[in-house]
Amino acid sequence: MVSLISFLAVLLIFFSIDVRSRNSSDTKPWHAHLFEWASRIGGLATALALTLGWVDLFLPDEDSPIHVAFVAVPGSVGVLCAITLGLEMLWQQWD
Repeated sequence: MVSLISFLAVLLIFFSIDVRSRNSSDTKPWHAHLFEWASRIGGLATALALTLGWVDLFLPDEDSPIHVAFVAVPGSVGVLCAITLGLEMLWQQWD
């Protein structure tokens, strides 16, 4: 769980930098909106997974109210959003 929390912390830093570097505009093409929202949703999902994982780390293992799926599902959404933003690098070559 500790290595997953470390990975999520790095991913959250990535999303924080990415969101701050984007500017909102209504005249952008559809794919720019897609990547902007992928960054926002990924950041929120990663923050949720990181928070739940951190809390679960300090709870006793028996009868823990936080199931592994509560960390894995938003963490997976964050990773998928990061992959989508990685694809943005390929998309930018054609613009």
